[in-house]
Amino acid sequence: MNGDSPPLAAALQVAATAWRRLREGASLDRALAAAIDGFAAATPTPLHPRLAAAAKDIAYTATRHLALIEALLGKLVHRAPDPTVSALLAVALGQLLAPRHESYAVVDQAVHAAKTQDETRAAAGFVNAVLRNALRRLPALRSELQRQPTVAFNSPRWWIDLLREAEPAHFARILQLQQQLPPLVLRVNRRHGSVEAYLRRLRGDGIEATRVGPDAVWLHAPLPVADIPGFGAGDVSVQDAGAQLAVQLLQVADGMRVLDACAAPGGKTVHLAEAADDLVMDVVEADRARAERIEENLRRTQARSHALIRLHVADAARPENYADGRYQRIVLDAPCTASGIVRRHPDIPWLRRPADVAQLATVQARLLDALWPLLEPAGRLLYVVCSVFAEEGPRQADAFAARHADARPLSLPGMQSGRLRLPPAHGGAWSEGLPSVHDGFFFAIYEKT
Repeated sequence: MNGDSPPLAAALQVAATAWRRLREGASLDRALAAAIDGFAAATPTPLHPRLAAAAKDIAYTATRHLALIEALLGKLVHRAPDPTVSALLAVALGQLLAPRHESYAVVDQAVHAAKTQDETRAAAGFVNAVLRNALRRLPALRSELQRQPTVAFNSPRWWIDLLREAEPAHFARILQLQQQLPPLVLRVNRRHGSVEAYLRRLRGDGIEATRVGPDAVWLHAPLPVADIPGFGAGDVSVQDAGAQLAVQLLQVADGMRVLDACAAPGGKTVHLAEAADDLVMDVVEADRARAERIEENLRRTQARSHALIRLHVADAARPENYADGRYQRIVLDAPCTASGIVRRHPDIPWLRRPADVAQLATVQARLLDALWPLLEPAGRLLYVVCSVFAEEGPRQADAFAARHADARPLSLPGMQSGRLRLPPAHGGAWSEGLPSVHDGFFFAIYEKT
């Protein structure tokens, strides 16, 4: 801790509240937002400006060790304590497992956090005893518990089994990679300058970066978006290098009519507008709050200065509510399990249930069938999911092709039979072809005959 950091006890307290909500079924981001709001309402003085960021780091760190932490608690306590106490122990153990602070400071501040809350005050001594016991036993217990696949891969057993089925040769590497911190990747706006020029700009600012795709730049040390050179002016956008492939595969041309379905947060929307002039775009998003994020990105990048973009808050499977004609290009970034982006959202495996995979596959099929009639002859539809599960990828594509005899898979560079399976990767510098640092995706592209 230093003078610029928020009190560790407060950050642990907020993170513990978020952890409890997460284990009750809330997404981690929503749990954190609710936890910081609750803490602010109960605190008479203004919050430290970096408290939310510190609590987020603690909560995300603990979630990346969720299976190990809960297994450790099973070894360290004889009887499960109150959920509020368990949550505080969990986030403190996360700090001991992936140290950001000296271990004595974590124990001291966790005890202090316990003493400041009515629900945990009586358990402050217990918190102290458990964490000190953990310090003594952690190396041996960690080695023992990590022999369990669920602990080693920080995922439920059913999740591991599905991934093994989808990627039998690579599932272990993928699961291990997804426990790491996510890379911060930018897409350079070619309307504002070249990738080479932007890399020189970063070097001049003392920022280490590597080109990892045609327009993709990986910042070795993540920065807040406000500190990314050129972000506010629309020179770059935050977008995974794998996601950037969508526009490359669609190959839009000037003046085309384009539909961007399930479009939030707008990365593909903006990228499409940068790729050609005078596009006429219908952009559809069912969630009003997420649609506002699209609007923010359109304003920041001034995308409407070179494209006609109509944003619709609507269900993409109900085209009567937004479409007034046919399109030459359609991109469907469909709702999915998000099994390819666990590095960014480590709570995903713990929030999903086995039945979710089939349920989401049904939603994907409904969207594909609703959008296909909107495509002009010789037009292209691109189906994208940030998933590595077969039911949402190859099996979904097989079923779609079987239902639509006029859907011809396009053979494009890097694709086999109009498909591309892109497991998460973190390689070196990019030379050509597929990006070298990216999340997990599945792409399938069809031309209407």
